[in-house]
Amino acid sequence: MRTAIVAVVLLVASHAHAAYRISAWIPPWDSNALTSIQANGGAIDESNPVWYSWNADGSVKKNWNAENSTWRAAMTGSTLVPTIQNVVSGSFSASAVSAMLATEATREAHASAIFQLVTSNAFDGIDVDYERVPAASRANFTAFLTTLRAKLHGAGKTLSVTVYAKTADVTWNGAGAEDWSAIGALADSVKIMAYDYHYETSDAGAIAPLSWLDQVATYAEATIPRGKIIVGLPWYGYDWSSGTAAEASYASATQKALANGATISHDANGEATYTYANHVVFFQDATSYKAKVDLLKQKHSGIGGFAHWALGVEDPAVWGVIRGTSTTPPPPAPQPPSQPLPSSDFAISGPSGVTLTQGTATTVDFRIVPINNFTASTTMTVLTQANFAGSISTANLTLHVATTAATLPGSYTMTLRFTSGSLTHDVPFTIQVNRASKHRAGAK
Repeated sequence: MRTAIVAVVLLVASHAHAAYRISAWIPPWDSNALTSIQANGGAIDESNPVWYSWNADGSVKKNWNAENSTWRAAMTGSTLVPTIQNVVSGSFSASAVSAMLATEATREAHASAIFQLVTSNAFDGIDVDYERVPAASRANFTAFLTTLRAKLHGAGKTLSVTVYAKTADVTWNGAGAEDWSAIGALADSVKIMAYDYHYETSDAGAIAPLSWLDQVATYAEATIPRGKIIVGLPWYGYDWSSGTAAEASYASATQKALANGATISHDANGEATYTYANHVVFFQDATSYKAKVDLLKQKHSGIGGFAHWALGVEDPAVWGVIRGTSTTPPPPAPQPPSQPLPSSDFAISGPSGVTLTQGTATTVDFRIVPINNFTASTTMTVLTQANFAGSISTANLTLHVATTAATLPGSYTMTLRFTSGSLTHDVPFTIQVNRASKHRAGAK
């Protein structure tokens, strides 16, 4: 996991026939995350903005943009369970968390501080994402969660705990400090970070291979009540070069493929991939996301739901997969494909929205990124205009948006549809209209 991780958590689904809970980690430093939750908030059951970290003494610290009223308003309709991390000066601190966990008095003081944070802000609960905890602190970590749970449950609040992915119990730091059986008994939901199988300094490869994902879920079902299991899936990717990698969003990965004339294909796990120069890129699109969700629904249908890292970096088409999540127990899972997916398809490269002032206009260009040798022509249409009192028109892959002085300020969400033959991709698009400044003649 990286030093500042986001979290939208899922609450518990009580049995296999209940709808899967959807959560997403929300990075408050990324404006794309705000745009995404404004467009798709209705598809999220629980929001986990990463609002809190630690000071050097272990006390709670507000992150930049924490508790922002605009962001909080965008999360209306979902339960609000912010994430707190043992991040000190930009990185997860093993020494700080070890010191906090060391005595009953320090555990009690920290749990009380979190409880006060939750109740004073009328949050629905808290998501504890404490990483790099020394394995020697395993019993103390469980004791801390026991204390925190008692306080939260006494006030009708929930406890979510984020954990490393593992396929068996281990003894090393981080994952070794997390007793899944104990945590599963204490927490209302357990979010498993089922990604970074390949990571920044590893060889290039799939971020969450299907066979590994299956093994992680199998171990989880053996140690945690099934309805509490929330499998965290990646929406990001990596661009590897010279032994290290930089993170890549769906937008940056598709734009870089387009700029370098690279063809996007899919590996045996369904993950999008391509190469250029001395770079190897793996990233997530709707195809890779659906492959992971389908595997988990087919082989582990009793889990509580899905969490996602991170809101704002996703392929907009994943929301179609989310909204189509079935509550019917699925048939037995097929084996993961052994060959790259052969179907030609396309991705869309372009902005997720525009900002205008009343009485102004702008144009937005979109591009098509071919996948698996896609070459067909594509058209763009506007499906919904969300009561927008202005004009919207399309010409090929260019969108023209105009406002008038009478267009009300606010955020307008609509859907753009890109069509090529039988292939269709719907993309949410937001128009933010700001109020025009008013100046009196002769005013200084």
